[in-house]
Amino acid sequence: MLLDAPTLAAVAAVALAAAVVGGVGGFGTGVILTAALVPLIGIKAVIPVLAVAGVIINAGRFWFYRASLERRSFGLVLAASLPFLVLGTWIYSVLDARALGTVLGALVIAFIPMRRILKARSIVLGTTSLAVGSGVFGLASGIASGTGVILVSLLLGAGLAGPAVLATDALTTIALDLCKAALFQRFDLLDAEAAATGAVIGLASIPGSALAAWLVTRMGAHLHVLFIETLIFFGGSFMLWHAWR
Repeated sequence: MLLDAPTLAAVAAVALAAAVVGGVGGFGTGVILTAALVPLIGIKAVIPVLAVAGVIINAGRFWFYRASLERRSFGLVLAASLPFLVLGTWIYSVLDARALGTVLGALVIAFIPMRRILKARSIVLGTTSLAVGSGVFGLASGIASGTGVILVSLLLGAGLAGPAVLATDALTTIALDLCKAALFQRFDLLDAEAAATGAVIGLASIPGSALAAWLVTRMGAHLHVLFIETLIFFGGSFMLWHAWR
């Protein structure tokens, strides 16, 4: 699975560009990297590699938005998602995820009109709704890449916006990716070569996260939400395509 130097350099360049997209929208990096890596290393190796890369990618992203962390939402999401992450990782190791991918993709796309309806009626997701949604996010994170779209949708629905969404999403994802990497190693899905590939991808993304932070500070709140919703739509469509590919 070890990539040669030119291929690894090309993947690193893709990682840098993907980090810009993910740094502005809070997700999308995994979707782009999955599309780039699947033809090179195969679908079964992608999620473990991106678990390692995700720790570094989101560490860089969190650094730039750390002052905006919404601690209560972070604690709630982490506590609700971790048990289901373990379950999802086990499912990934033993089962085909086509049906689950189809359901998740459809739900992701449905989050767009759902969020707009809630906002129009001045309704925000309460503690229980956020916890239930976080469980779905944890389960999805164990079986697929690009599931940050679910968490960002939940945080928007809970009333967070702008850098608060990005900071809370990044720190939550760091914790989950660390757990995923440990679980994938336990299930013999993550070896030293995969970990090294993930580390290179993660390090290459840091300049992209810095550029994204600069862009976010100059982007109006309405435009930022519209950008995120566009990514949500394409992220959900990708999950559907990926499930039936």
